[in-house]
Amino acid sequence: MEKEYNTNVEITRYDVDWLRIKSACMTTISKIAGSKEPSIEWKKKLLICRHSPIRRGEVSWKWEEIPYAMSTHFARHHEGCEKFIGTEREDRTNTPREERSQMNLVPMEMDANLNALMSISERRLCMCADPTTRKYWEAVVDEIRKYSEVVAWSLVPQCVRCGGCVEMFGNCQFYANTMQGITLEEQMDVMKRYDIYNQRVRKLVI
Repeated sequence: MEKEYNTNVEITRYDVDWLRIKSACMTTISKIAGSKEPSIEWKKKLLICRHSPIRRGEVSWKWEEIPYAMSTHFARHHEGCEKFIGTEREDRTNTPREERSQMNLVPMEMDANLNALMSISERRLCMCADPTTRKYWEAVVDEIRKYSEVVAWSLVPQCVRCGGCVEMFGNCQFYANTMQGITLEEQMDVMKRYDIYNQRVRKLVI
């Protein structure tokens, strides 16, 4: 029987100011942003395009406990994010390393900009990812959704981003099953793919 882990996570800082992001966008085309909040449609387009201004948006979170093995999965992500993981050092824990399991629980904090959040999601929401690691990341996505549905909407596995499974060493049918009944023409629309995934898998409609 698969062990259940406590995937509870706390958003410790949510700093996504769309007017600042919009200002950066307008500056890159030598225009003035103004003070009007951008529309949901504009935000979706920018998140899909991943233009550099989205890196102005940042989120921080903390898992009070995560298996050490899973923490190393997240530690592999390095662009646009930072990690802080509880030590396994014997002189700090008073427990010999050889007596510790890779599934021992440690605290972990992360900071990431919006671009990094999407990159992490591509790998950790993938059905080929470690199931326990995926549950920890799904918990983060669920918490982010409480702050912004449009940011949560942009967090999809790589098959949804690419329009098909790119894991060549497996036989995952997740994308095919998710897009069942959707024509190939419709699937060529990247925003449509994001909408379908969110509606069918995340139960999110915006």
